[in-house]
Amino acid sequence: MTDEEVSDAMLAARLQDAARRVEDGRKAQAERARLIREAHRRGWTREQIAAHAGMSHQAVTQRIQKHDSTK
Repeated sequence: MTDEEVSDAMLAARLQDAARRVEDGRKAQAERARLIREAHRRGWTREQIAAHAGMSHQAVTQRIQKHDSTK
């Protein structure tokens, strides 16, 4: 069965599964942001945070600046 031939039930299940994955991704992003803020608060360097978070130094800097600007 191709993607165009799936039943309505299968389509509904796929949509629900996709919605769960999107929500899980949002939760993971929020958790990572909290962890970055905590590491920064504890004095970790941006290089250390980037290495552990699997992000670029620039991305960490942007996250920290974004948080600092909303205080």
